[in-house]
Amino acid sequence: MSSLYGSDAIGGVVNVITRKVGKTWRASTRTDLVLQENREAGDSRLVSVSASGPLIADVLGVRLTASHDHRDPDGAINTPATPGASAQPGLQLLDNRQLGALFTWTPHAQHEIRLSHDDSRRNHSGFVLERQATSLSHHGRYGFATSDVTLNLDRTRNRVGMITGQTNPNVADSQSVDGKLMLPWDSARQMITLGGELRRDKLSDPTNLTGWPGTASYRASSHAEVSQRAFFVEDEFQISDSLKLTVGNRYDDHENFGGHHSPRAYLVWHATPEISVKGGWAKAFRAPTLLQGSPNWGSVSCGSATAGCYIVGTPKLKPETSTSKEIGVRYEGAGISGGLTLFDNQLKDMISIDSRTANRTLAPSYSNFVGYLPDGRPIFAYQNIASVRSKGFELGGRLTLNRQWQLSANYTYTDAKNTSGSSKLPLTYRPKHAANISVDWQPNDQWSFNTTARYSGLQYINVPANGQNMLTKAAYSVADLSVGYRIDKHFSVRAGVLNLTDQNDNRSQSTDFNEDGRRYFVSLSADF
Repeated sequence: MSSLYGSDAIGGVVNVITRKVGKTWRASTRTDLVLQENREAGDSRLVSVSASGPLIADVLGVRLTASHDHRDPDGAINTPATPGASAQPGLQLLDNRQLGALFTWTPHAQHEIRLSHDDSRRNHSGFVLERQATSLSHHGRYGFATSDVTLNLDRTRNRVGMITGQTNPNVADSQSVDGKLMLPWDSARQMITLGGELRRDKLSDPTNLTGWPGTASYRASSHAEVSQRAFFVEDEFQISDSLKLTVGNRYDDHENFGGHHSPRAYLVWHATPEISVKGGWAKAFRAPTLLQGSPNWGSVSCGSATAGCYIVGTPKLKPETSTSKEIGVRYEGAGISGGLTLFDNQLKDMISIDSRTANRTLAPSYSNFVGYLPDGRPIFAYQNIASVRSKGFELGGRLTLNRQWQLSANYTYTDAKNTSGSSKLPLTYRPKHAANISVDWQPNDQWSFNTTARYSGLQYINVPANGQNMLTKAAYSVADLSVGYRIDKHFSVRAGVLNLTDQNDNRSQSTDFNEDGRRYFVSLSADF
């Protein structure tokens, strides 16, 4: 999808299509409660409401949303996974609030204007992140084409900072305008899409963007900005009733890294009404962020502002470039569906900060080690990994036994390695084996039951460039059970148990993650 969406799509695209404002008023609300069996772990609560409808029939509509979710902090300190390891604290307080509004104006049947604003506030144990996002768009339908033009304004304020012990308020601004024109060519059975994008990103960080202790530029500057423009073209060509080819190219012109092409080709063949075969090839590019590429940016890491490590940006970074290939087959039949996809992704100059440690003795053995702060903490810079390859396959299917029973499952095998050297080191947080299975039973219109299980294989959580002192996270499985009951046409309730077997997996270092133990939940929904 890189020919249309650019660097943000280097890992794929998820299209989120929001529900249109309806012709009648509707409202909904949902309340969730999650209780931890381990009372030293934090409970969670969520409340969300939404309402939408016409202000002027067929002309002006509105949708309003609000939500508040809260997680109590964990009270305990995790037990180290290995003797002598540093214990890592559990999750801290989380408190998130969101307000949103969308207005739609249809002055003419062929034109729609949408204005949206979203205001959110995230409080992570006293560190407050506020975001305001505004979007103005126009969708037009003409006799020869359709068009979409969108203006986006996004501001994020970090009121306090990110890491305990360090205060670093900062402000990030992003402005962009993008548009595309879709031209159907019926006689040639084609759909041609033309478009472009202009983008400007700015950052003001008087603490972290002013150099770092021990450098000549310390406290020298607190601002960074960059601009980028892009042009793209894509052609969907219906070769025959069963065969469709999509080709395209996107050209990005980055202020700091110049021009890059992202071509794409994809073919879909419907061999029979039930069987389809698809495959494609694409290239993509992603530039370093403002922070990653700035020689004046630095921040504490490794879990502590006083005893951890320090990470810094560097102008030596190159942009990431990738080449992706995939081929797959899918079957859609009565009561059964499934598919197999083979993939092979090659990434050059992958931007990474995974290699870092608070161990002052081991630090010099890391390839991205820079030096020490005056207080002795080791410093690590973002680095490019010259060559990374990820290949494997995805297998999944769904079986509908009857109107009551349904089974779905998927399995992914991923072989992801740093292929820069002869040792071919594994990548972090990419298990070779991952699987999910789900069983649904709905005996009648009121009751529904679901059981799910997921498996994550062994994965590496720290891989130094020298291949020594690598840390792993053992394979684990988690199973959930839930039951739902529809009270009437307006109200429904769902309850269940998460992590039935109490597979508790606490992190042994700051870059790892926790897997909560057994928890109980109840959810109440209402629609009007």
